[in-house]
Amino acid sequence: MGEMVFDEVALVRHGAVLEIRLDRPDKLNPISARPGGTRDQIIAAITLAETDDEIRSVLLTGAGKAFSAGGDVVGNKPRETAAEQRAFVAAGEAFHSRLRNAALPVVGAVHGLCLGAALSLASCCDIVLASDDARFGLPEGRMGLVGATALVPVVGTQWAKFLIMTGEIIDADRAVSIGLVLSVEPADRLHQRALDLAERLTRLPGEALLLNKQAIDAVADASGRAAGRTAAGGYDAVTLSNSPQATAPDGRSFREIIATEGTAGLKAARAAQYESNWLAQPTESGDDR
Repeated sequence: MGEMVFDEVALVRHGAVLEIRLDRPDKLNPISARPGGTRDQIIAAITLAETDDEIRSVLLTGAGKAFSAGGDVVGNKPRETAAEQRAFVAAGEAFHSRLRNAALPVVGAVHGLCLGAALSLASCCDIVLASDDARFGLPEGRMGLVGATALVPVVGTQWAKFLIMTGEIIDADRAVSIGLVLSVEPADRLHQRALDLAERLTRLPGEALLLNKQAIDAVADASGRAAGRTAAGGYDAVTLSNSPQATAPDGRSFREIIATEGTAGLKAARAAQYESNWLAQPTESGDDR
């Protein structure tokens, strides 16, 4: 593929920390799966960091007003067959596996929207911090698509089902309570707090840091996470193959809506399903009503 062109992510060096920044803020940083697109650029950046003796940790962020609104539903190539859907799922898992297995600690800093493919991306980081304005969700569930299986080891079956079945958006406090993120930071301090954490990790013995990371991941995989990913891949491919049958309240398929109206049409179709959240937000005392 030759030398990677970084036109969907930006690389910023902070001493021993390499920041990988999703960098299409005008479109809320969609994650493209095309050859040489966002996923490939992230992996290329990870590889650069791993092969640079002076880089000791990675910080993953998003430019503009959001971390990422999710997958590039308009820019990604349409998939017509079950084999193409299976290959797409396998490529996604290979990408997530490469990020999880990075030879450096990866800290994620999420602000604004973190939806769909972006939520799967964030869940692959070793530690995730969120700003107090961050919002998380899997709206693709309302269009007959997939996205929840990667979250099961993180949040459990009930929350994964709720997020994909309803497509509802949850706030940062809720994300902390279910284990999606480690802590909530003021929006104007998120980047500095995340960078501070990433820099602290650079001062620790690098080999020990990596070995401890691998040991914890090995426990999770041996406890069923690895087998779960294998089983989920087939189911996700079947669900995606069935997605052309998913229709909006007006009877049109979501595939037709994407082709004719793009993301604006998708938002309108979801709004026609329902707009208000069923899930109550936590009160100041911490209780739900």
